[in-house]
Amino acid sequence: MKMSNAVEQSLVVLVMLALQKDELPIKSYLLSNRLEVSESYLKKTMRKLVVAGIVQAIASKEGGFKLARSIADITLLDVYEAIEGDGSFIHSTQLADRIFLNQASNKPVEDVQQALEVAVDDVLTVFNDAEADFKKRLQNYTIAKLLQHINVDEFGKIDWRQAMVK
Repeated sequence: MKMSNAVEQSLVVLVMLALQKDELPIKSYLLSNRLEVSESYLKKTMRKLVVAGIVQAIASKEGGFKLARSIADITLLDVYEAIEGDGSFIHSTQLADRIFLNQASNKPVEDVQQALEVAVDDVLTVFNDAEADFKKRLQNYTIAKLLQHINVDEFGKIDWRQAMVK
């Protein structure tokens, strides 16, 4: 399994939005500059977060992006599925069938096919269980938990709009 960079970038953006002074929206060009990614790439990522109801896009002169939900209500699974999709990442191409069924000339095809089905089912069960565990762990970790070690009162809210002006 490989996760796209957009998942990590999304988490950083969500932390930035959570720490934004007065919850003011942040423009995409400011976020893309800070993350050092193209604005068009970041807009595609942000669109996925908007569609998932994690981020709100505000269209106005002072608009930009801000959190659509409380950080206690945004899980890592929400972010992962917004970016990567909510489907399974386990997919079988039936490669074993194509390879081994044609090579089993000394055994009845039904015996080989049955053995392959059992083996493939076992492997897919392990992968599916691992995927379920992975998603359960992501579901149990929120942005609030990610920020729990930052004392916002001591650290202070940041006006990213001012901090990023060069």
